[in-house]
Amino acid sequence: MTRRSIVTPLMLVLAALALSAQAPPGWVTVRVSRQAPVVSGFASVEPGTAITITATQTGLLTSLLVAPGDSVRPGQVIGGLGGPQIIAALAQAQGARDAADDALSAEQSKFATHLSTKAQLAQAQASAATAQANLAALRAAISLRAPAAGQVQTLPTALGAVVGAGQPVAVMQPAAGAWVKAVFYGPDAAVLTPGMAARFTPADGAPSTMLRLRGPLGSQADGGVAVAFTGTGLEPGQTGMLTLALPSRAVLMVPSAALILDAGQWWVMVHGPTGDHAVPVVPGEAEGAQTPILSGLTAGDEVIVEDAALLYHRDIAAQYQPPD
Repeated sequence: MTRRSIVTPLMLVLAALALSAQAPPGWVTVRVSRQAPVVSGFASVEPGTAITITATQTGLLTSLLVAPGDSVRPGQVIGGLGGPQIIAALAQAQGARDAADDALSAEQSKFATHLSTKAQLAQAQASAATAQANLAALRAAISLRAPAAGQVQTLPTALGAVVGAGQPVAVMQPAAGAWVKAVFYGPDAAVLTPGMAARFTPADGAPSTMLRLRGPLGSQADGGVAVAFTGTGLEPGQTGMLTLALPSRAVLMVPSAALILDAGQWWVMVHGPTGDHAVPVVPGEAEGAQTPILSGLTAGDEVIVEDAALLYHRDIAAQYQPPD
């Protein structure tokens, strides 16, 4: 009886500990891989209605090279942006590009002496390429261009005025009959450039048509970006899907199960030497069970996959005190 009364409480304690213990969640190491993303969105064939040319950056309208009634060619510069805002934005973008180039040079030197890894070098190359692309996009946005051939109708903004992103600068009537309006969402929509090839697939089963991107039409209230495309053989009123492939890029891929959405912001749980913590990220378009991370992580980070949402919400719950 004495032996039984000692062993039983001990077994109960061990069992309780086993039930309360939590196995450490599994995690994966973030690595760099190549991705050729495909952007797709709803599209409709529009009749030759007026196209509004908008500014994509905040700045001063320092030049206006057309007048109402003038004919314009596709891609023709109709005006330009300048002023303190543009100068500051250019300086920031150039500084970021120079810093990324310096970091890449340092990483290449370290890699040559075996003090760096291929993943770290690839991450530095991706950061340098992104900084260069951002600078190129800003420089392109300074020149306001006609998205298609046509005739200028009105100029809503006067020369010398300050314009904000999305503000109309000119309204033109395209010379061609029909054109395609497509709406894209997500961060990839911001890197579209005129001249990109795209495929329009009508919903009525008609043969698909190859188009060319001519320029942005402006941002929508729901966060979408409207873009104009031109092509041949278009029937006004047709609707369908428009897809285009972006250039291959270096991205950080993580399992989609590791992503946590909270109040419109995406998070991942990162496992580190000091414990687990939540990190805000910007994901790209998912590819099966994997999702590219456009910002927020670096190569070598250990991202928790198993029970990531439970860990995240447990940390959030720990910040609140239950009422008496």
